[in-house]
Formats: sequence, structure tokens, C-alpha cells
Amino acid sequence: MSSRLAAVALCLAVVSTVGSGIAVAQSRPAGPKMLFISPCGQPYRAGVGETDPVTAWFAKTDLNADGALDRGEFRAEASGFFKVLDQDANGVISGPEVSRYEREIAPEVIGIFQNGAGPRPTGVILARLDDHDVPTYREGGFGGRLSGQTPRGKRSLIGAAPYGLLPDIQPVSGADLDLDGRITHEEFLKASDRRFARLDPKGTGRITLKDLPLTVEEERFKGRTRPSA
Repeated sequence: MSSRLAAVALCLAVVSTVGSGIAVAQSRPAGPKMLFISPCGQPYRAGVGETDPVTAWFAKTDLNADGALDRGEFRAEASGFFKVLDQDANGVISGPEVSRYEREIAPEVIGIFQNGAGPRPTGVILARLDDHDVPTYREGGFGGRLSGQTPRGKRSLIGAAPYGLLPDIQPVSGADLDLDGRITHEEFLKASDRRFARLDPKGTGRITLKDLPLTVEEERFKGRTRPSA
């Protein structure tokens, strides 16, 4: 075989291999990832064919696998995520670490829900929702409080709210209970306790998957929601 014929044969082999690779890739299920932001602010994402993120979060947080979450399990998830956020391990989440959360870990919390994505807002975007005060967001990561209120029956499409079980727009900075620009581990756990209480209005001390409302994101992904919903 001449060198010219050998080169042609090699090119055909490469084209055949690449073509088959494309065919395989195209046969795989595709689609946007579904997002869930847990009460403490931890993001869970799932693609087509994967366990929906709310169910995945629930299974991971239900440490004793008894089918219900208790306050201690809620706290355990919050404590674990606090360590992820506390990059310098000094026991405090500060402005730069909040900014890292907003830009790298869960950038959706500084967006406006619009088919799963939205533009980055400028200035203050957070408001008071359903009588639950939340810290405002500014470029530095922290701000004061706003007195605006979303009418009852309306669901916020700002920040983490459409991806979560509670109308909390920024759950991490929302744990800054004394508004001093620093979130301690103790504050983070207190915020976790408050959120557990909001999801357990009857005070049973146990929350099952069926007790939890659908998120706005779940309603958008009809057909890909948790089995028990």
C-alpha cells in the first residue's frame, strides 16, 4: 500500500470513529439540570434520569434512614455545609466567603428566576417575604433589612426562593441573625432550627418527604419531580 493510500485509509478510520462517537453521544438523554437549594443553602442538582434533587437531599439528610427528618439531622446538614462555606476554617463565614457562595457554589441566589436562569441583579434585591425578614443583598454580600413584603399567596421568583422549600432569597446571609456581617457556627445552627420549625408548623419534631411543598423549580420540571409529590 502506497503512503498516499495509507493516509486516506487512516482518515477514513478517524472519521468513522468520530462519527460513531457522535452517534453515541446523541443517543444519551439530554436536558437541563434541575436545581434544589436546601433550607441551609446547599445546592443539589440532578440531570435527566437522575434522582430528583429534593429526594436526594432528603435521603442524604435522613441519617438514620427512618423516613423522617428531625431537628438534629437538619442541624447536621447545616453544620456540614458551614464547613464548606468557612473556607479559612476560622469558625466564621465572612463577606468574601458569602460572595464565593453567590458566585461559585450557588450563583442562582443572585439571579431572577426565568426558565431556570436569569440576569444578575444590581444593588439591593432582597425583601421581606411572608413576615420572614431576610438580610438584603448588595455587592459586598451584606446589607440592611428592607420593609417591603411579598403579598400572601405569591411566590417569590428572586434568588434561592424558587429553588427552595422556604421563601428565603439568600439562605446563607439570612443566617446572619445579628446583622454584623459575620455568620458564626452558632448562628448558622440557630437559623437551621428556625427553618425546621417553619417546615414543621405542628411541632411534631419530624418532617417526612410528603410533608414538604413542591418548589417552583419542581413545578417547572413536571414529570421529573419526586415520586411521592
